[in-house]
Amino acid sequence: MASNRSETPKRTTETVASMWQELNEAEQTLMMGRLQQWFADIEKNNDPNNTGTTPSLATQFLSRFGLKNASEVFYFLKTAGGKEAVTMIARELMKKEDQIQLIREQNEEVLRKRQHIVFLLMGLIAEREALAKNVDQLFRLEIERHLTKDKHTEHKETISGHSQIEIIDAMISNYLMTIHALDVELNKLEEQLNQVEKELIAIEEEEEQIEAYHDELHTHIDILDKYLELPILSHPQEPPAAFMERRRTLLMQDLERYREQEALHRNTLSEDPNTQEMARNRISRHIRTIEHELHFHQAHLSQTAINYEELFRLALEQTRSKIQELKSQSTSGPLGAEIEGLQLREQGLVSALKVMRNKKILLNDKLEQVFDFSQARFIVKHEEAKCLIQKDDGSYALIPKDMDPKKLTQDQWEQAKLNFDQEKERIQTPRFNFMEKIQENLQKQIQRKEQHLTLREVLQAQRSEMHRAREKMGETLSFAQTKKATLLGNTPRLSQRVTPKSDPHPSYTQMIEKFESLVLKAPQKEDIEKARGVVKNLSISSESKGKLDELIEQVTPERVMEPQQRLQWLYSAKRIITDTSLAKPEVDPNKTIK
Repeated sequence: MASNRSETPKRTTETVASMWQELNEAEQTLMMGRLQQWFADIEKNNDPNNTGTTPSLATQFLSRFGLKNASEVFYFLKTAGGKEAVTMIARELMKKEDQIQLIREQNEEVLRKRQHIVFLLMGLIAEREALAKNVDQLFRLEIERHLTKDKHTEHKETISGHSQIEIIDAMISNYLMTIHALDVELNKLEEQLNQVEKELIAIEEEEEQIEAYHDELHTHIDILDKYLELPILSHPQEPPAAFMERRRTLLMQDLERYREQEALHRNTLSEDPNTQEMARNRISRHIRTIEHELHFHQAHLSQTAINYEELFRLALEQTRSKIQELKSQSTSGPLGAEIEGLQLREQGLVSALKVMRNKKILLNDKLEQVFDFSQARFIVKHEEAKCLIQKDDGSYALIPKDMDPKKLTQDQWEQAKLNFDQEKERIQTPRFNFMEKIQENLQKQIQRKEQHLTLREVLQAQRSEMHRAREKMGETLSFAQTKKATLLGNTPRLSQRVTPKSDPHPSYTQMIEKFESLVLKAPQKEDIEKARGVVKNLSISSESKGKLDELIEQVTPERVMEPQQRLQWLYSAKRIITDTSLAKPEVDPNKTIK
């Protein structure tokens, strides 16, 4: 693996240089323009206050590396310095990968340590509970002996009573220390849960942004598909003007529909302003895109294209003009996604023109030539099609020209697979690349969210276990304190076992879990009513009940709260529950019962 990594910069340099030589003059000009814009964007991001033009910004960026213009980048990569630069970049990428892996391993180690601490605490609690039972048995024996003795043994009984009290004091001290240790760990767990909840909310907000971004891209993908669905590679039955007229009619219908939606949202108040704003932005983007497309069709209906190649050329010019117009404006927020969508259309139209001019051919995922873009995955030159191989396991490889795939060694096959991975974005259709990118983004987001949800479940389970253990220790502490009070009082009914009364009300943990269940998932109406009933039966002040009822009123059946609202709601609920009599009592481990 290490050897393959070290060879990557060399292969990348050779690939980029050979790709530049294969481009014709027009393609080189287009590539230089894109590189210039890219370098200018980087320079602008480094210094947002720089108001220079695109060429001047690109020149400033390149001058740091001793280069004058974008075309020199390709020649620079051929030099020793260029190869060294690529090597340095590859090394930095590998360092980043190692750092990400290290962070992942550290998170797993922290979780293991946390589970180990909980395990040790549970073991300690079990030992002390067992010891408490033994001490209780000792109390019974001593008390029975005390009742059967006559008055002549009163002095010895007093000594025995003092001995029992000393044992109880030691046990009470141990219980207090254990409860304090549990409180410390519970506080840490609560902090971790709050942090995980914040991160989950941030992920959900990112999901909304990604959804809006993908929605913008899909708008442009749909427009591109309308063009690529045309019978451009066969003998069309209708002239381009008929397509443009039909397309114009559909666009006008779509525009009317979105304007109706826009008016409806303008006159409707939503419970969540952020959601309403996102919906308005989405509708505005659709209207803006449709208006641009409609303007193109209306502008060219009077000067009808003579054939589909001319139609695609005009559409490409219009798309590039729109890209330049948007780039002259700000590229932040949704406008950046709109530019990316237009660039996708640009790439799709360029690839279609190359196929129409017989410069490239389309291949499906089985590497069979097709004449329909909806079936195509690859777009390659005629001679390059022979270099693209599919193995029995479904993987692809890109072998050198004039090489027989039947004579390749295992190492050569591995190299050919690496070649494909490096070149696949270039030889796959623009539409396939974008859809693959969208799917990868969604998959990464799903994995991130699942990891946080799993961590939250683990921490909640640990919190519940530790709360139950704390309540158990509290009961044992209460029993020991009662025993001590009984011995100090020297009452005649010492043989009767005193047990703490069970609390009919839900515990602190149960209340926290009950309220979390109302907002961490979509609650049913019955869940909300049960929560109201629990609050009604609590032995807390009317003011606290009122605050909890107000929180419950904010919950809507079968609906999950918006991220920021949910976080604030949880903080409020936990604060109220903690401030009421449901909260766990504070324990000072240094305090002894007199």
